[in-house]
Amino acid sequence: FFRTRDGWVRLHGNYPHHRQRLLDALGLPDDATREQLADTLTQAQASDVEDTVTAAKGIAVRVRDAGQWRQSPQAQAAAAIPLLAIDNIASHVPAPLRASEGAPRVLDLTRVIAGPVATRTLGYLGCDVLRIDNPAMPELPVQHVDTGADKRSALLDLREPEALHRLRELLATADVLVTGYRPQALAAFGLDSATLARDYPHLIHATLSAWTFAGPWGDRRGFDSIVQAATGIGMLESKDGVTPGALPAQALDHATGYLLAAGILRALKWRSEVGGTWRIQAHLLA
Repeated sequence: FFRTRDGWVRLHGNYPHHRQRLLDALGLPDDATREQLADTLTQAQASDVEDTVTAAKGIAVRVRDAGQWRQSPQAQAAAAIPLLAIDNIASHVPAPLRASEGAPRVLDLTRVIAGPVATRTLGYLGCDVLRIDNPAMPELPVQHVDTGADKRSALLDLREPEALHRLRELLATADVLVTGYRPQALAAFGLDSATLARDYPHLIHATLSAWTFAGPWGDRRGFDSIVQAATGIGMLESKDGVTPGALPAQALDHATGYLLAAGILRALKWRSEVGGTWRIQAHLLA
């Protein structure tokens, strides 16, 4: 959390590329100190920092209380979105799939905590999980170890035609694809739900987002700590009513991850019973 001229912002620079985008957006040098960053922010308005950093593909939100969040366009757009949605999006109903030999195959295209927790849970329960990461944007090592249990892992840069072809081969034999990337980024590689449903009608597609895919923030980046700050949790956790705080754990991430895993298991059961093309959607908004 950092003070601004009219309130507080919460930033996320844990990943090197997010840190760089943050510094660039604020006009700071690569070797800027925390003190320099803090001084720059005290001279800016919180909403301007949020808008400027977001436009530069960085992560920053203005700290809001619960009332301010409820009045925001994003909160109003997301109000009707369920915390977990499980839908059959098939234009027709394919025949039920027989139980495949061996464990259900899961492709894991998620990062950070919530998505990897969901797929780790599936791995614990016996699914064959393969996590795929972009070699140009490696996961934080400790985080990867924590959420990588009972998974295999691989690196694919989907900007390379051969890598994208290999992913499509994997999709043809997978039962489940779990994605935690923004819709715009996925659509660029033909990994949006509509295209996947057309090309792989057998595939269960589970998606994870910070803000839901609705509203003006539907394609915006976000993390548990950022969602807490924007939605009023930060002020509810304040010890003095002035300085924002945070939950003692990444509760939104973990809870959403387990919900997503439960939704995937339910969809696997329904697909085996009635067929269909199933989509599961979960998000971090409390």
